[in-house]
Amino acid sequence: VTYEAIKIPKWSSFSEMHPVDYYSSYTKNCTGEFTKQEVRNIRAFYYAMCAETDAMLGEVISALRDTGLLKKTIIIFTSDHGELAMEHRQFYKMSMYEGSSHVPLLVMGPGIKEQQQVPNVVSLVDIYPTMLDIARIPVTQNLSGHSLMPLLCGRAENEVSPRGPRPSWVLSEFHGCNVNSSTYMLRTGKWKYIAYSDGRSVLPQLFDLSDDPDELTNVAIKFPVIVHSLDKILRSIVNYPKVSSSVQEYNKRQFMIWKQSLGQNYSNVIANLRWHQDWLKEPKKYENAIDKWL
Repeated sequence: VTYEAIKIPKWSSFSEMHPVDYYSSYTKNCTGEFTKQEVRNIRAFYYAMCAETDAMLGEVISALRDTGLLKKTIIIFTSDHGELAMEHRQFYKMSMYEGSSHVPLLVMGPGIKEQQQVPNVVSLVDIYPTMLDIARIPVTQNLSGHSLMPLLCGRAENEVSPRGPRPSWVLSEFHGCNVNSSTYMLRTGKWKYIAYSDGRSVLPQLFDLSDDPDELTNVAIKFPVIVHSLDKILRSIVNYPKVSSSVQEYNKRQFMIWKQSLGQNYSNVIANLRWHQDWLKEPKKYENAIDKWL
């Protein structure tokens, strides 16, 4: 890793951060002061791991070449999430920003066009029908994904799947820890639309990735027609207010069961979870907030 080439990401001030981003930063212990060297080191470690993974992939390809299997093997390399590496004052994942949600997808093998970068948005749900297509196994009609083989073979423009055209969007949703609201992302063309909770209680985000690749400027207020259009598409795919409500009910129910199971140890256990650095500044305040929520 060329240390000097590592860029320091821009951060918004706490007052400018979206409430979900602020919560994520808080529960990842990222609200303290970081020097540029500390941020650069965090990013250097991540890039070094990427370089190591690349070398390991090279070993796999070399082994296939040495054994004569490379010409009849298709390799698909991807991952479940990216790493924010201090972008948006966060590390780890659990975010719809590009650093977390935009993952690598590399494919090589017989019949696949070499040295091409496909600009289309695709999803991890496309991998299963792609593998069925490679194995010449019929793809069932009820799958969410579409085979990537037409794109990979360079014939995407003039060949349409029997299941109809590939949608122009990809969807992602997240309901886990470090985010205090169910989160839904719709990505289409240059736009990324992120909706939260019931779509009203938490403001959405809209990013123009062509003009703002670092996703620093939420333009949802500036483009209400685009927001309305994308929200309509999102609701046609998933009834996200209903899903969010179910998640909230489940979370509260499970938290109460967990709290009761800890008994007298509750205060000590919750104070030492992942967010401990910021929690311990005002533990009673946060316990009271949870009691109010319950």
